[in-house]
Amino acid sequence: MPVFRLFLWAMLVGAAWLVQVYYNAWPGPWLLTCAAVLPPALFLLSLPSMLGLKIQLEGPSRVVRGTKAEYTLRLSNKRLLPVRSVRMQIELCNQYTENVTQESYCIRNLSSARITLPLPAADCGVISCRILRCEVQDILGLFVIRRSFDTELSCAVLPEAQKARVDLDAALDAVRILKPKYGGGFSEEHDLRDYRPGDLPNSIHWKLSSKTDRLIVREALTIENCDVFVVLEQPGTNDEGLAVLRWLCAELLRREESHIIIADGVYPIENESESEAALISLLSSPMRPPCAFDPRRARCVFRVRGSEVSAE
Repeated sequence: MPVFRLFLWAMLVGAAWLVQVYYNAWPGPWLLTCAAVLPPALFLLSLPSMLGLKIQLEGPSRVVRGTKAEYTLRLSNKRLLPVRSVRMQIELCNQYTENVTQESYCIRNLSSARITLPLPAADCGVISCRILRCEVQDILGLFVIRRSFDTELSCAVLPEAQKARVDLDAALDAVRILKPKYGGGFSEEHDLRDYRPGDLPNSIHWKLSSKTDRLIVREALTIENCDVFVVLEQPGTNDEGLAVLRWLCAELLRREESHIIIADGVYPIENESESEAALISLLSSPMRPPCAFDPRRARCVFRVRGSEVSAE
């Protein structure tokens, strides 16, 4: 509340009253009426502008850590009288590091404005930006109303991919373990065995059976250890693990290898958009130890510890 301006207004009304009392001429009542009625009247005229003020937060959905990032505060007011000033408090919260900062801004003589503000991108994480408090003054600055806005901006600060020393080709050429395919059917891999009651007739290898005088069945096989796991065990002191994780996922996708990220959750990765979405999900909350998984199903397990990667 602008207490000082209200005090000046009260002094002005008092002075006009004294003029009316001690100066019995026509300007006295007129001055008192103007001093008492004009500010509330201008407040009522400014009220549609104060209530109709619109504020939007605009910015990029994702940026690379260390680059210059900005977001825009857009204010618009299409009413007859502009508001005198808008005071607001904006909160920036990094959901990964849990670092919270608050900034205060004052915009004067507003009809419409577009203000560019810096977005902290020195650390990885998903940054949420929201308006905590907003006060709008009328055209004279005597009366203030408090507005609330639900607008919110979310921007993911992603690490730049960092290459790690690991022989991906050697790790991916691990020995495959085959097992009978459930329900049979076609498969590029198969095994031959003697016929057992219940086997389908179309699975019988008639040509080979005619040569051995016993029924031979072609059994379809499937790969048992077909999964590739990428386990984020330690993000590192400067989030090197996240940078290595991004590079490793990109390299696996370049080799057309679908994989599964194991971190605070399980993230199956089939394409680049799923890889980026998984990374953003990781940065949306503080880092936790990786969840449990069954390595017996894995053809290869990559363990990321900071800037180091080991393959099993």
